[in-house]
Amino acid sequence: MKKRNHTVYLFLLPGVATLVVFLYYPVLSAVGISFNKWNGLGPMRYIGLENYINLFMDKTFWHTFKLTFIWVFLSAVVLTIGGLILAILVEYTARTRFMSGVSRTILFMPMMMSLVAVGLLWSLILNPTMGLLNVVLVKLHLVDPMNPLSLLGNPKTALFAAFLPALWQWSGFGMVVFSAAIMNIPRELLEAAAVDGATGPAQFFRIIIPLLMPTIFTCVIFNLIGAFKAFDLIYTMTKGGPGDATMVTAVYIYIRAFVDFDFGYSTAMAVMLFVTAFIFTYALNKLNNKISEHVAY
Repeated sequence: MKKRNHTVYLFLLPGVATLVVFLYYPVLSAVGISFNKWNGLGPMRYIGLENYINLFMDKTFWHTFKLTFIWVFLSAVVLTIGGLILAILVEYTARTRFMSGVSRTILFMPMMMSLVAVGLLWSLILNPTMGLLNVVLVKLHLVDPMNPLSLLGNPKTALFAAFLPALWQWSGFGMVVFSAAIMNIPRELLEAAAVDGATGPAQFFRIIIPLLMPTIFTCVIFNLIGAFKAFDLIYTMTKGGPGDATMVTAVYIYIRAFVDFDFGYSTAMAVMLFVTAFIFTYALNKLNNKISEHVAY
């Protein structure tokens, strides 16, 4: 019988230790904290399911949950479509491969900026008194200078206005992913379709989109996970306001933890958010695997 070489486990040890210390332990620790009353400094007091019971009766939490789902929907749909449109433009309108590479680099550059810097930048752009947006609209006589447009100050538009910088920054990620997938589509398929009389739109909807479906789902999953964690951009731009118009769950968790010092309750909300994100990600992964089985390049 061949003796098993245990040396391989030594090479796996650093990766396993990293996962345990920075992933599994924090998750299990958070679940434990959620069953306690704790202000972050003194000793914890076990209260069982009280935090979760209060959570289900908390109208503010459900309001933030609704806003989070709106943000998740915008991210999963709009960011994915934006990335796909940019990829199509880059891959099919650039005259040379060099221009295509330059275009991809320029469109990807916003992702190199920190979310706080992007939030501050767009807060200035959308500022009703001296922001670039209002200056342009006033010059075009689309807005009265005495009644400037205040997108972030209006509860009806604040969440969507806060999403604009997310669209500007993260569409480049989808663009890179879709560009790589488009370059892997055999050109022979498109040439054969053109010979058979298929027009550009017919090729796009009947050949390119079906072949891109696994990539589309992958991009949706990445955007969805990021959307559930949305905090930096929104807090920098609005701090959850005006009122609670942009208070997504992550912002509410921050307020309950670091303003109200109720770490047990805020951790219970974080656990709920994690479970919800896990369920959606798992379901989309299962659907993606089924679709991938029917797509062959």
